[in-house]
Amino acid sequence: MRLLQILLLSLKSGISKNELIDNLYGWNEKADMANRNKNLNNLIYRLKGQLASCGLPESEYVEIIDGMCYFKCPTTLELDTQEFEETVCVARSTGG
Repeated sequence: MRLLQILLLSLKSGISKNELIDNLYGWNEKADMANRNKNLNNLIYRLKGQLASCGLPESEYVEIIDGMCYFKCPTTLELDTQEFEETVCVARSTGG
């Protein structure tokens, strides 16, 4: 659940793979990078299975490009956090 939350909160900009690992596991040491990557890959695999078992279409859901992780959903997402951020941006630009 925490992986999904982090990915959704980073929906537009993505999150670096290292930052994601640090946030999930609290591992700040750079030692044992192979296990860190393996643990994250297993968690991503489990997330995909859980989303599919909830009735969402089977998809990759997590895309990793140049060390950045992005949540990619084949269905339309409506997030209150994203709507709030957009409302704040509009308010700031109009002086409200």
